[in-house]
Amino acid sequence: MKRTGLSLVELIVVVLIAAVLLGLLLPVVRSAQLAGENRQTANNIKQMNLSTHSCNDVFKKLPPAFDKFGQIQAYGVSVHVHLMPFIEEDNLYKTFLEKGKGNVKAKVAPFISPIDPSAGKKDKEGIQNLAANLRVFADSGVKTKYTENMPALKAVEPGTAAIPRSFPDGTSNTISFVTKYGYCGEDGGSRYAAAPNTKYAAFFGQNAATKKADPADPKATFQLFPDAKQCLSAPLMGQSFTKKGIQVGLFDGSTRTVSPNISPETWNSAVQPNDGNVLGKDWE
Repeated sequence: MKRTGLSLVELIVVVLIAAVLLGLLLPVVRSAQLAGENRQTANNIKQMNLSTHSCNDVFKKLPPAFDKFGQIQAYGVSVHVHLMPFIEEDNLYKTFLEKGKGNVKAKVAPFISPIDPSAGKKDKEGIQNLAANLRVFADSGVKTKYTENMPALKAVEPGTAAIPRSFPDGTSNTISFVTKYGYCGEDGGSRYAAAPNTKYAAFFGQNAATKKADPADPKATFQLFPDAKQCLSAPLMGQSFTKKGIQVGLFDGSTRTVSPNISPETWNSAVQPNDGNVLGKDWE
């Protein structure tokens, strides 16, 4: 009886065809996965935006960058901790009330981006990826001219900003949060409970930009997809997770990706809530 199985040549052809199809499929799958992760990051930023409005509605002002506020009056904590009750992290927030220092090691999903290039390190305790704008949440930042660097940051940075009082330029023209690496360099990164004057501070906007986005320049608008050696923990600035630009939130609740080609003038104006400038055409 004649066998009907595949010959060696036919088997090789079938394997080659399967390999080609798999090679074509993998980029499509990865592209779809990346798009979903980008959407998740944008959704987390939007959730943070909405939490600031909810907090403002309750207290008639925004939480400070790092100080006493709301129910926490024994010691200062970060804006991220103050926003926990408004992102359904009540139990974690209570540890800061009950234990005096709080659980600074817990993972907080709304603070995390699934596309953080620095992820995968062994210690993931307390890291976060959404840096808050010092030019809004810290009074020292609000009072600084948009083209100048902020004064040296302190362990406590009070803030008294409120929506809409503190936004003469408009909430739609002011950046609230930007992406930031959880780990940066050999010793640094971003942790939600860290003070502003540390290498793990969860903030951006410390210095005014004088150059367009760059992987390693501390004078840039933001760090453009830096590698481990390029990433800077000081001054406090945002880091993009791709070369296409940086994901940001605005105080009107919206999110967008800002191009690496945006000018320092436009970027500084978008970070400062009260400079009186109209954003440049490169913002559109």
